Amino acid sequence: MASPAAGDHHYLFVCTHGDCQLRDVVSHEFAEDHRRHHEREDDRRRSELAHAKRELEVRRTDAQRHRGRRKASSLESSSGETGCDEHVGDTTQPPSAHAVQELVDSFSNQLPGRIDDKGKSPMGIFVEAKDLVSYTRDWENSWGGEFGSFEYYSNLPCVRAMLFTCRPTPSHAGVKTCLQIFSIRVTEINDALEWPLEVYGLVATRDSVDHNRNVIFRRGRDACLQLTQQDPLLTLTGPSRAIVFTGPVDVEIQLRLKGRTTEHEDKDLISKVLVYGRDPSDKFADAGIGNHDIMHSSCSSELCSLQVTSALLAGAVEATVICAKVIQGRWPKNLGIRIVARSASIDEDLVLLDARDGTFRVDLADGIIALSRHVVCVEKDGRLKLCIEAYSKRSGCMYEKSDVTELVPKRSSASLGRCKLAFCTVQFTVGWSCLVARVDDLMTYGI
Repeated sequence: MASPAAGDHHYLFVCTHGDCQLRDVVSHEFAEDHRRHHEREDDRRRSELAHAKRELEVRRTDAQRHRGRRKASSLESSSGETGCDEHVGDTTQPPSAHAVQELVDSFSNQLPGRIDDKGKSPMGIFVEAKDLVSYTRDWENSWGGEFGSFEYYSNLPCVRAMLFTCRPTPSHAGVKTCLQIFSIRVTEINDALEWPLEVYGLVATRDSVDHNRNVIFRRGRDACLQLTQQDPLLTLTGPSRAIVFTGPVDVEIQLRLKGRTTEHEDKDLISKVLVYGRDPSDKFADAGIGNHDIMHSSCSSELCSLQVTSALLAGAVEATVICAKVIQGRWPKNLGIRIVARSASIDEDLVLLDARDGTFRVDLADGIIALSRHVVCVEKDGRLKLCIEAYSKRSGCMYEKSDVTELVPKRSSASLGRCKLAFCTVQFTVGWSCLVARVDDLMTYGI
């Protein structure tokens, strides 16, 4: 690294820290500030690692104090899903490593008809609806000793989206089979109920990574969601990271119905757990996993039926839509918006934002559009498609639809994509990451 000559105010500065690619003529003060920034980031990462290890140890100790530890057999990763695949390229110019790291840090701080409760999907995946009480007891016996309370969330710093977006990918991380949840809707209600319904509660998934809650819907009583017969869909906000299907995936559903006046009038709308697993009786199950079939899995209570629309994607990486930003023009106040993502192999929208009524926010200072969902799974040989639809707030009809931007998946780093409309251009920043099957893999790597 060059040193400034006596009397010089600027000099050529080449940063050699990690993946930083800064090379420019800068002032001595700027160079010192840049070095201190990296030092602070290194200290923060070391602190996060130490905190994660302490919290995991506290969880395990707390669980052992309340219930006997039972040794659970580890779930093996699917064959052919290792981290040794070639890096998948991209046709767009990615943002700088420094810009990606800043975005990742910023994002990480925010973060019909009644159907039988048991059945097999067309892919040889067995889906079973279980009673929440018995499921909770079974979960605590199997996993409580290692992963703590049933109500713990998957929120350790080492278990989040974009783990390997800005850091080297270890050998045991790679593509995995993932469960993608597109939507959850109420398909039928009891004759004793009337539309609309004011619903609150929790929907969360649990996978083999840490067996804790990965929230996809959560609302308190004071912020309940109104469902109508015309729009019976839950407004999903998760998952917070990819849902890995290396073993059974559980979808915990606890929804309550708000009473008309007091909380004493509230009712349990539905309390069930949908368990997705490979069907051991189907010898062709493994061959069918991830063959792009859409699954419509249902569960019922005395008051309603609920349908979860999902699909399995084999050999997938995690794509996190970090932000959507208006970079040219402006979004008109009289237009609502709908932003959708798709995998090229599956004909189903994953809605990142549905504000067709105009109830969304565009930051006037930087043009950022606040999204409801961020994490999408994409097959490594596929494409991530992003599209924007503008709607008239007055009529509710579509006003304009953007062109579709396609991004080629990567094992790490980030990509930029743009959607153009007549009145503005929106740029998406997407962070890519490989996946691991268990939290122990991360602790072994030192994350």
